Amino acid sequence: MDLTCDDVISVIAEHLAGRISRAQVAAWAFDQFYRLEQDELNVPPDEEAVIRDALDDLMFADDEPFILSEVELRQLMDRLAQV
Repeated sequence: MDLTCDDVISVIAEHLAGRISRAQVAAWAFDQFYRLEQDELNVPPDEEAVIRDALDDLMFADDEPFILSEVELRQLMDRLAQV
């Protein structure tokens, strides 16, 4: 399976639109991060670093000290879109 910056952006957008919860985003990000670590995901080499960083930020996004604001989520989307 492949994972791109656009995929991560889509999940964040779904959350911002109210279609998936913060907990669902965190669980999805954790699963993707684990699959990436296990070499079960293909990511474009030029996107890997930003995807790893984004997943790292998102997988704890349901834990109070690490919750990302809407502004921070939009900044993350912008960072992903620039790759």
